[in-house]
Amino acid sequence: MAKKSAGPNKSQAIRDYYAAHPSAKPKEIAAELKKQGVDVTPAFISTIRSTTMKKKKKTTKTASVKPASVKSAAKSPVKATGSVALSIESLLKAKGLVKELGGIENAMATLSALKRLAD
Repeated sequence: MAKKSAGPNKSQAIRDYYAAHPSAKPKEIAAELKKQGVDVTPAFISTIRSTTMKKKKKTTKTASVKPASVKSAAKSPVKATGSVALSIESLLKAKGLVKELGGIENAMATLSALKRLAD
């Protein structure tokens, strides 16, 4: 097992620098951090920035649907991509199936297997 280095936490240094300078480019950050004794590549900086933004987006996303609007919208189908008409009621049933199967990936795998059986 590799021994943990006693140097500075490079990822945290990158996140701190981005917090102070949100519009900074990876090359600029690499140069500034090198002056502070933290040797990182612009590619590594981009990776840290990308993963930090993904985590931030996941925590800031919230969906709120009022129960009254669900009842009224359940009667009127909404056109989705293609020629399939979806209603709130069918989406709620699909949500229940996904929950029952343990996630979207499992539900998609199950539907894929069902499609192969039907063909």
